[in-house]
Amino acid sequence: MKRILCALLFVVMSASAAMAQDVIGKWKLEDGSAIVEVYQDGDVFNGRIVWLEKPTEADGSPAVDNNNPDKALRSRQLIGLNMLHGLKAADGEYSGGKIYDPGNGKTYNCSMKVEGNTLKVRGSLDKKGLLGRTMDWFRVE
Repeated sequence: MKRILCALLFVVMSASAAMAQDVIGKWKLEDGSAIVEVYQDGDVFNGRIVWLEKPTEADGSPAVDNNNPDKALRSRQLIGLNMLHGLKAADGEYSGGKIYDPGNGKTYNCSMKVEGNTLKVRGSLDKKGLLGRTMDWFRVE
């Protein structure tokens, strides 16, 4: 009985680790404007911008968070900016987190699900995800 429990525990732990590995990596937004690296920090998953199609402002300086509602944060660079925060893995999905859109300066509730080489990212106004939209992000090799 003890062996069966140990084997079952190993399988569950391996499946959880495999699921986490599915989401970890670099993902290109569907419009091609950025690449976001999803990484694990403890039991949560976050994501930071690692590449931008337009990495500079008109004057040649690094692109910054111009649309942030907090004026003190408008000078922070977009490359390296954490835009996904606090997603937790459960039942093959990642939920309970937030996603920040530097394009409009708004933060939304967020959930994600990996489908092959596509990451389905849902940003919504409500926690259940009813009032929002889903974006496809594509794995970068």
